[in-house]
Amino acid sequence: MTALTWALIAVGLVTVAACQVRVRQEGGPSREVAIALSLASVLALPALLVDEAPATAWGLWGTTTIAAALIWAVADSLRTAPNRAAGGPRRKS
Repeated sequence: MTALTWALIAVGLVTVAACQVRVRQEGGPSREVAIALSLASVLALPALLVDEAPATAWGLWGTTTIAAALIWAVADSLRTAPNRAAGGPRRKS
């Protein structure tokens, strides 16, 4: 069970990294990213609860969950931000 726990944590970290790249390319959130981030943040939780996982595994799971939430927050902020490349309003000093 320990190998499965570590494998699920690794899959979660890779998923979060891939979603970050996709959000950066698209400039905002998408349905696929929302589903993937939700799954990445809870993917390893059942294995962590069943297995007596070490603190390192719990820490990596927490990092994955926090990173997923931050990526979604950035994606949502990018969605509402004005598009400067399209000639949006700029602040003059």
